[in-house]
Amino acid sequence: MDYEHLRFLNDLNPKQRGICISDKNLILTACPGSGKTKTLTYRLAFLSTIHSESSKLNIAITYTNRASEEIKSRLLSFNIDLKNIWTGTIHQFCLEFIIRPYSMYSKRISRGYRIIDEFVQKGYANEICNQLHIRLGFNEDPFSYPEVVKEYYKRLEENKEIDFNMILQLSYDLLRHNEFIRKNISSMLRSVHVDEYQDTNELQYHILGSIFRQNNAIRYFFIGDINQAIYGGIGGIAKSKEELDSVFGTNFEVDQLDGCYRSTQRIINFYSKFQINSSIILSESEHRDKMGVVTYDNLTNKNDISNKIAGIIHEQLERGIPENEICVVAPQWWLLYPISKSLRGLLPNVSFDAPDVTPIKYDPMNVFYLISQLKFSESGRNSSLRKRIANEIISILLNDYKLHLPEYVDCYFVLKCINSAKICDEDGIETFINTVESFLSLCKIDMEQEMYLKKAYTDFLNKVNQRIVDYKLSVDMESFNKCFREKKGVVINSYHGVKGEEYTTVIAFGLLTGYVPYWDLVYGDYNKRVIETSKLLYVVCSRAKQNLYLISEQGRTTKKGTLLTPTEELAGWCAEFAMD
Repeated sequence: MDYEHLRFLNDLNPKQRGICISDKNLILTACPGSGKTKTLTYRLAFLSTIHSESSKLNIAITYTNRASEEIKSRLLSFNIDLKNIWTGTIHQFCLEFIIRPYSMYSKRISRGYRIIDEFVQKGYANEICNQLHIRLGFNEDPFSYPEVVKEYYKRLEENKEIDFNMILQLSYDLLRHNEFIRKNISSMLRSVHVDEYQDTNELQYHILGSIFRQNNAIRYFFIGDINQAIYGGIGGIAKSKEELDSVFGTNFEVDQLDGCYRSTQRIINFYSKFQINSSIILSESEHRDKMGVVTYDNLTNKNDISNKIAGIIHEQLERGIPENEICVVAPQWWLLYPISKSLRGLLPNVSFDAPDVTPIKYDPMNVFYLISQLKFSESGRNSSLRKRIANEIISILLNDYKLHLPEYVDCYFVLKCINSAKICDEDGIETFINTVESFLSLCKIDMEQEMYLKKAYTDFLNKVNQRIVDYKLSVDMESFNKCFREKKGVVINSYHGVKGEEYTTVIAFGLLTGYVPYWDLVYGDYNKRVIETSKLLYVVCSRAKQNLYLISEQGRTTKKGTLLTPTEELAGWCAEFAMD
């Protein structure tokens, strides 16, 4: 078939174009910078365009919300109608397509439910341990005790609650026991694209497989890189072709994208050492032959790390590197918060896309988080996103809490209620309370009669107040508005958080044994430790286009005062590689 009229396909190389228009079930492997996200996005655009009159959906399942929004943004940038495209995480897919429409067929959630977060989960675990007279050691997991697990799930059922992990199990149970649900969902889908498939867990594969077995006309597209499988510790599995064939009952075709359009050859040569599945990667970048910077510092003291990084950022900006092309990364968030604060003080004229400790923690499945997001973000910006959030609020109230809303409650009504609620400039908490009370009143919801909704509200307020106390935060409106303000500038993120992204300059610190690899791997199986560490180093280093600054700072210790040492896999390779 001739697709010459689809001009956007001209943006692709021949291999990418062939994959986009393929009508086969595909497993696509690709090295960093080879155009994985681009190929997936253009394939969605292609399918949406040639089947523009069809209501069947083309699905993209991403590992993060950020990746999902990036795909939507790219599609909108070349005027693709999203009416038959859906993108989101596997948990969002399960909620929207399985649990909410069919919860009445699950005894466990048929009378309503709410999804609890880590704050509530931790509180329950501590209460249960106290009740059972269990004294936890430092960093000990309360759920390693079977009696705690038993009491925990009993409590969730009594409170009509589920946790994040239960979303997948409940979804699979609904599919497994109800053929008509599988038929209904499979009849809605034209294609399913799974991004970063190496991070998919066993249950997720079987959820998708059960839908495909009901309708093998659906086309599945798995794309990823085994070398970047950094979520093995929480169940991520990069299944082979034979394993996927077995789960889906079909014959997948295997293909790969060659060439890296991101990094210099020097950067590639450096991170290739950390490959688990070895292959030759050649740079196709326009700056492939540039030397750039590849440097390793194991002399800077932890007390000087902020000054060191600030100096690198200043130097890069002086060379003309844009702020948003510079990224600072560390293995854990607790290392990033103080760095973020210090860098803002040292570089007051530089903007940062950095983590802030704010009163409201990210929790997009919580109806009160979504209400606060609408109230404390600019009402005049991104109207399409605000309408989606308003519709999600309605969906949660109707489907999760099983509430009855007046017919006039639609996304516009929700936005009007929240936007018009009284603001108290001196107190963000009072503003939030005013907003919730006004919204519920106008929607004819009596929270005193809805005990489960009231409990969710109380838990949300308790979490906000706890964060204000723990982190000594202000309660004024500025502090709350900051929770949802769009950030731009030098990126500060975790090693896991930058997966899938790219920057001209990457500055990575915290490269110490105990952080990379994590402590639970240091004393475990040696081969496993080497593999997991190598994959993490591969991901971090392959984010860089031209410049890579690696730092194993001195002076950090364990809780017992033992000095941490540089990550040996990195230190060993840096000793061999020609460094700056």
